[in-house]
Amino acid sequence: MILTWVLTAVCLLLAAQLVFALINSRALPVPGKRTRTIENRPLVSVLIPARDEERNIEECLNHVLDSDDSEYRIEVIVYDDDSSDDTGGIVRRMAMEDHRIRLMKGDELPEGWKGKCYACHRLAEQASGSWYLMLDADVRVGRLAIRDTLRSAMKKKVGLLSGFPKQITGTWMERLVVPMMEFVILCHLPMPMVARSSSRLFSAAHGAYMLIKRSAYESVGGYEALKNEMVDDMAMARAVKQAGYKMMLADMSKHAQMRMYHGAREVWEGFSKNMFAGMGRNYVLMAGMLLWYTALYILPPIALLIGLFSGNLHLAAFSGLAMLLGMTVKSVCDIRSGLPAWRGVFMAATVCCTLAIALASVAGGLNGKGHTWKGRRYG
Repeated sequence: MILTWVLTAVCLLLAAQLVFALINSRALPVPGKRTRTIENRPLVSVLIPARDEERNIEECLNHVLDSDDSEYRIEVIVYDDDSSDDTGGIVRRMAMEDHRIRLMKGDELPEGWKGKCYACHRLAEQASGSWYLMLDADVRVGRLAIRDTLRSAMKKKVGLLSGFPKQITGTWMERLVVPMMEFVILCHLPMPMVARSSSRLFSAAHGAYMLIKRSAYESVGGYEALKNEMVDDMAMARAVKQAGYKMMLADMSKHAQMRMYHGAREVWEGFSKNMFAGMGRNYVLMAGMLLWYTALYILPPIALLIGLFSGNLHLAAFSGLAMLLGMTVKSVCDIRSGLPAWRGVFMAATVCCTLAIALASVAGGLNGKGHTWKGRRYG
């Protein structure tokens, strides 16, 4: 009886979550829509931090160089962050063929800095543009991506425009976990408030694609003010808001794509490094997140089995309805991200994997071992 009442409450919460996700999906702007031509061809500095990106950097640069730059000019600066592969060699050879590319050889990482923050800091020091595009090496931009995001940023007069590229996934762990980044945003962050509110609470960004106005970057103190931040994109978004600039979170799925991780190990290491840090290392917030996702997405399939085996069809019916609602919420978010709707069927498995990574993220902080990523250890 009690479990049935709990499942009834879960169904109501999931119905509310579905409505919220639908509203958010419609509110997420697509760059370039109903925007004017850019005047005076501003210079955009495309800044790419690269550490062991041999498999990505050439294709990334080719896509950038193939962009429609009729309304702006670009310079491309790549920071070779002590790569152990041929990342620097590839960039050097491409720079000899295209004067728009420059290669920066990385310095030794100073004490107190996180690797990506320092790379972006050094890149910004060398940039000449009035706009900086912080771009990860695994991103493939479309021909109109830079033009359309620049148009939207200038029209809306924002200091920062960021968005989630379409996520290309190759293994099941990638398919289950990687799309959860955008799922969390669409299910918990009221999208209209990102643009309208000056509060830091309504901030989000994806570090793979961040277009930042130079004056906004300088106003927040650049990456030097964020040098020890593990989740630097979220920290930059909050800092831009705090400095009095507006920001825009956009749907980049039609403008850019990326394969963020290759295989289960990279997914595990990448997310466990960031997840607890992204919650401000707040144990109460983490516990609340674990409880929320367990109740909404793990409890229903367990209750369904209990209902079926015990002959409690009332419980089974509410459990099945809760599972269907949870899958629909996931499908709505996946469709908005440019992914197949059928992946929502695996919502329970997705949440199980995500919660396991969350616990590993917390454990890495508790046992003092931290987490390893690309040969560096982070506490």
